[in-house]
Amino acid sequence: MRLEEAAKYAADLLHSLPKKSKVRVIGHVDADGIASASIVAISLARAGYRFHISIEKTRMDLIKDIEKEENDLIIFTDIGSGYLKEMKNLGCNVIVLDHHIANEEDIPSNVMYVNARLYGLDGSREACGASVAYAFAMALDEENVDLSQLAIAGMIGDKQEIAGYNKEIVEQGMGEGYVEEREEYILIGRSLKEMLENSLEPYFTDFFNAAPFLEKLGIEPQTRFEELDEEKRKKLLSALTLKLIEQGCSDVEWKKTFYYGKNYGNLHDLASKLNACARLNEAGLGISLCLMDVQAMDKAEIVQEKYREEIRKEMKELERKEPYERKNFIYFYVDKAPLAGVLAGLALKYLPKFNAGKPVFALSYNEMIDISARADEKMVKEGLNLGEAIKKAAESVGGIGGGHPIAAGGKIPKEKEEEFLELLDKELEK
Repeated sequence: MRLEEAAKYAADLLHSLPKKSKVRVIGHVDADGIASASIVAISLARAGYRFHISIEKTRMDLIKDIEKEENDLIIFTDIGSGYLKEMKNLGCNVIVLDHHIANEEDIPSNVMYVNARLYGLDGSREACGASVAYAFAMALDEENVDLSQLAIAGMIGDKQEIAGYNKEIVEQGMGEGYVEEREEYILIGRSLKEMLENSLEPYFTDFFNAAPFLEKLGIEPQTRFEELDEEKRKKLLSALTLKLIEQGCSDVEWKKTFYYGKNYGNLHDLASKLNACARLNEAGLGISLCLMDVQAMDKAEIVQEKYREEIRKEMKELERKEPYERKNFIYFYVDKAPLAGVLAGLALKYLPKFNAGKPVFALSYNEMIDISARADEKMVKEGLNLGEAIKKAAESVGGIGGGHPIAAGGKIPKEKEEEFLELLDKELEK
């Protein structure tokens, strides 16, 4: 069976309900989760159904809280695979639209489980939560092809490839005139100085003041990148490439394919805004952005810049600090849990002290210890699976965890930190 066929069964379940039914939509708190929940919400509204939407963190009591509600149907999107067994207590039919690894033996009779992984797709690269939500939306009505724009934002937010089902979505969106691709430089900013000091992808170390670096190249710091002639542009990019190689970053590309949506503009920027909204507890604003609320764009730009500024501040702190190291991983502590994942990823790729061929973990103290981890493609090809390692280690100490081979997270009791770290080291050894 193909993913689209499975989505059709889920669509049939919805269509079997009266229009007055109460449909609950629950998405995950990241760019992909907001995009996927919005796709479902828009398609429900177009089909004439009422819905109540919320964006949730992965937490141990999530299903117990939802049990208290009265719903006719619950749709989980980009979340739910870790709660399948508990969903038998929800008292209504459930649709789970997901792409994460799960135990298929735990699926109760009231749950229709539509996971990209069950249909020959790599849920880490070829189909994200928004991709599966898009399959559901298209099964409801093929006029929902415009939602390909949000699906692509989800792919970008989840750092997936344009391959497999993702590629089909992009081709459908482009074929119908809702999506276009453009080859552009990745560097943006009002001046070269600002561009280099504020850049996160790529991140440049020691650029607290980038003016001396530019002046040494004979380039005026306040010049815009677009204003450089071909010779100076090549000179600048060569110098920056060398700097990144010295930082331990071997994968350097200055131009890439950007996707633009007819209704949303730059979909990479949309994904960035959705991610910022998710991380700074503004998920409702992210939903409004997807629903094309006119006022949401200006507010989202403010949230996006605040988020980026917080990341820059924390990265500069990480430049100064020495990380902790175990046999099979490197880790550090961060005060702000919402920043943990992105900091782990940036540190792994751009900070020399973290470039030891090991995955990087970020730990944050809250009611429990929040854990976020990132690896790279080379580690995964060699057999690393962060999602499985964190899941086993966290559950062994009374916590929860999971995710993808290259990016994963979890929560553990504070008093179990050392035990967890030892178990994690053993799991990663495998």
